[in-house]
Amino acid sequence: MKLPKVHIPFRKIGSYILAIFTFLFVVAGSLGLAITLINPVNLWWTISPIETRYFVVGYSLVIEYLEFVQLYYWYSIGLSASLIVFGYSIHIRSIKALYEGIKASPRALLYSPITIYRELVEFRDWLFEKIEYLNGESAKWRKFFNVMKSPYSLLRSFGLSPQLAITLLVGAGATGTAVGVAEVIQERSFSNGDAGIYLAPSNLPNEDLEREMAFRKDGPDNTLRVILNSTPIEEVSISNVNLGTSFASNGQPSALPSGKTEAILIDGNNTRIEIGKLTFSRNSCKTLNLENINANKITIKDNQADGLSIYQSATSTQPNLRVSGGNYMSDLLETSGGTYDRLWIAPLDSLTTSVTRVNTMILDNIVSSGGTCDLKKLNIGELVIEFNRIGGDSSLLTKALTVSSTVLSASWNVTGNLEILMAEVARQPD
Repeated sequence: MKLPKVHIPFRKIGSYILAIFTFLFVVAGSLGLAITLINPVNLWWTISPIETRYFVVGYSLVIEYLEFVQLYYWYSIGLSASLIVFGYSIHIRSIKALYEGIKASPRALLYSPITIYRELVEFRDWLFEKIEYLNGESAKWRKFFNVMKSPYSLLRSFGLSPQLAITLLVGAGATGTAVGVAEVIQERSFSNGDAGIYLAPSNLPNEDLEREMAFRKDGPDNTLRVILNSTPIEEVSISNVNLGTSFASNGQPSALPSGKTEAILIDGNNTRIEIGKLTFSRNSCKTLNLENINANKITIKDNQADGLSIYQSATSTQPNLRVSGGNYMSDLLETSGGTYDRLWIAPLDSLTTSVTRVNTMILDNIVSSGGTCDLKKLNIGELVIEFNRIGGDSSLLTKALTVSSTVLSASWNVTGNLEILMAEVARQPD
């Protein structure tokens, strides 16, 4: 008995495989071509990072690829176009048929201008219809948000505080409006105690710097960073905050940023910071380290530390300066209250010759743990270090408060400081 023949459609399977390869090559080439020509840096900044249960696509990972593509722009266009051509070329069965098709294409275009025109008109009408629809929707949304903001703006125009205005809106039953108002006034700012990268003296985070430094795009980032430039500042005041590992947020213990060891860093960077008076008072640090500082007067008094090492070098010629800037001097950069993983104040990296200037800097009632507190590369008229709690390893052998030999001052007042064994401050609950 003969078994029936089974015909396996190898030709059909081969066609499927070729179709799959064509799809992959054409899609890859089209994406490469689109990414190269459009360069969607702004779009990626808006939507990144992409987080799933299994993986996270960070900002820097993709931005490096986009920069690489733009660096080799024409190579990328050539490679993408080649993928598209190759994707279609694998279907070519006859060079003669291909040639006849290419030769017939201009003739078809020449003999059917009316058909082409009608297709163009249909495409034009479709495109304009979509544009008009999107414009109408945009106007509706803009009007919607203006309506949501108007009750709040009206109450504020009567002199009411933001909190009282929201309370009245909620009390009147305008729940939806209150939610919209809350979103409007929750813009991040230095005075509101929001983390971010601030280009002093601006009270709002600098979008360009945050994009350049991938703020919150490659993972959690709760640093309060102040970048100084050539504009002199009357006062920088930061008080009543917790840093480092000294707090918990939403039940999760806080931590220093990855790769960082300082909870507080005041650093002249590639130049120096010129400060009229710097007051470092009532703060808690694991260690406090002063180095490369020129001052006229230094007062270190009534501090508690589990180990003191204060080298007093009276060779400084620094005058007892105060900073002035006339009409072009900014006013006050102040925040009170907040929790951050780190406080970082430093000049722009690009500043290498001119100093940055601050008339008064106040760091008061800051509780930090898990990292050091470092002050370096500063020119100061008067430096006051008082009533601080410095330590964390319960050992007097390691010096928690250290003033190095590179700290110079014409006048020293060091009194009332005590060496006491102590552990780091306890983490505060959420």
